[in-house]
Amino acid sequence: MIYDQIKNLSSYRTVLPGIAAVEAFLKNTDLTSLEAGKIRLGGGVVCNVNRYEPKTESKWEAHRNFIDLQYVVRGAETMAYASLDDTLDAGDYNEEKDLQFFGGASRSVSMTFRDGDFALFFAQDVHMPGLKNEETDGEVLKLVFKLPMPAYEPIAHLRQLCEAISLPEDASAAVLSAAKQLSADHVHALTNAFFADEDVQPQIEELAGALDISVPLCDLTMYMLFARQTYYNYLAHGVSQEIYENSMTDFTVWNLACMRQTDGPGLLQMGWLSMTLKEKLYRIGRFQYEPTTFRHSRFACGDYVVRQGDPVLTIHIPEGEPLTDEVRLESYRQAEKFFGSHVFVCHSWLLYPAHRTFLQPGSRIVAFMDDFVMLSSDEKRGDIGNLWRMYGFKCDHRDFASLPETTGMQRAYKKHLLETGGMTGEGYGIFIIEDGKLITKA
Repeated sequence: MIYDQIKNLSSYRTVLPGIAAVEAFLKNTDLTSLEAGKIRLGGGVVCNVNRYEPKTESKWEAHRNFIDLQYVVRGAETMAYASLDDTLDAGDYNEEKDLQFFGGASRSVSMTFRDGDFALFFAQDVHMPGLKNEETDGEVLKLVFKLPMPAYEPIAHLRQLCEAISLPEDASAAVLSAAKQLSADHVHALTNAFFADEDVQPQIEELAGALDISVPLCDLTMYMLFARQTYYNYLAHGVSQEIYENSMTDFTVWNLACMRQTDGPGLLQMGWLSMTLKEKLYRIGRFQYEPTTFRHSRFACGDYVVRQGDPVLTIHIPEGEPLTDEVRLESYRQAEKFFGSHVFVCHSWLLYPAHRTFLQPGSRIVAFMDDFVMLSSDEKRGDIGNLWRMYGFKCDHRDFASLPETTGMQRAYKKHLLETGGMTGEGYGIFIIEDGKLITKA
């Protein structure tokens, strides 16, 4: 058991990585306005906000997978502590709640906690918090942070990440089952190799054989475990929990693509996720943004002059909600604020100029195209590499007549492909945003 004041919390960061998430939360939160409830912090850390009046009696309790960091923000209470070896009448351990009650203790110590005091209770520390004392005067506001034990931290983070990105239940169950078979040392070694830019794919394929699971599922498991290090990197660089979780939704997107192609959970595309995990690509709102350089010779608009090699933000468009005006512009505004950049470019099949001739009036894709000043475009017959985005994987993309017609987009593209003998294309465009407004838009 450790007793200290919250101003000294950083002293414990090297021992417990989850402390970094707690510090970030405390720094960026108005604690007095918090309502009672549970808040997910990331890294497997959870904050339980408690508002209550202390009582004269409580229960002895202990945990196995999580360390309690109990921080009294306002008020006064007594917390009692006893060693696990001195407990009496142990109850059954509830694995789901990570909770075990005890009937008593042969030896114990009690301490008064006031504003700014905190305690760390480890697995061997049985405790009885929330007790009334002579200093108690009304409601206590206390934050109880649940920090995963170091050996349990990868699983706790993984479970929380699955929930945060709404990974389908079957995929979540498969990933957690595979992860529980891995040693912490193995995960740590592979994580270090991945972030050192080593080729970890041969090791993941070997691991898949040892676990008797598919390679795509093993890829999904390991890359989601790598995301724990990305979380701490984001914290160190001041990137918000919201942007972290939004960026990690790429796991859900690419797992869905794998399900469509193989009928099983996993990953078939690790390149994009590697960029996200290594902080080369962020998802902010609806779009992903990659800091790159301008590839054309020159572009000028008002006071802005962009030359070849100048830094720009490249927009990528993952699967997701419709590209409404509100959703698009809000993402641009957030990215402008986050990166401090005003120049955005996009090179995509969505900017294919011919869309204006065959997509339906009011098309959201055409509205997206209208955000850009077009700088170049390509059109080719027989380049059908992007058709899976509209028609999925399980059809013959070269047999245009057999393509499905479930959606208006599918019908319009099929008609265009049949009429042109398979013409497709892409475009490269630019826009400049200033104070949330597109100044290049007519």
